[in-house]
Order: sequence, then C-alpha cells, then structure tokens
Amino acid sequence: MEEPAKPQKIPLVFFRTLAGREPVRDWLKGLKEAVRQSIGMDLPRAQWRWPVCMPLCRPIGKGLGKARTDLPTQRAARVLICL
Repeated sequence: MEEPAKPQKIPLVFFRTLAGREPVRDWLKGLKEAVRQSIGMDLPRAQWRWPVCMPLCRPIGKGLGKARTDLPTQRAARVLICL
C-alpha cells in the first residue's frame, strides 16, 4: 500500500523590478488590514496545495495561474502565480 504523497510547497516570490521594487508587495501593504488578511489566508493555500481548483485557483496557461480571493468588500482580488 502506497503512502500518500507529502504536500510540496511551491515557492512564493514577489516580482521584483530591476530597480528592486516589488509592486505586488507594495500593493498588498497599501490595502486595508481585513483585505490583506483575506489574501494572506488564500496564498498559503495555493502555495501548499497546488494545483488547487476553482474557486481559489485557475490555470491561465503557459505556466501562469491565477489565485482569486473573495474580499469582505464584496470584491475579488486576483494574484497571478508563475508556475
């Protein structure tokens, strides 16, 4: 009998410009705390459980995926994931 595979963590790295800025991290820091917490709960789910299906994640194609978080403000945040 085979043992279940251990979950593998995919690295979570923010895009960095040549000047050293991280626009996505800056965007996240500028959000209200409740919104940041919602996104912060979903990103580790995608990171530890990839491939995750909808409604959390959807593959876009060519090595890109999209994580979607439903926010308390009745909006949704989308973060692109490069696989």
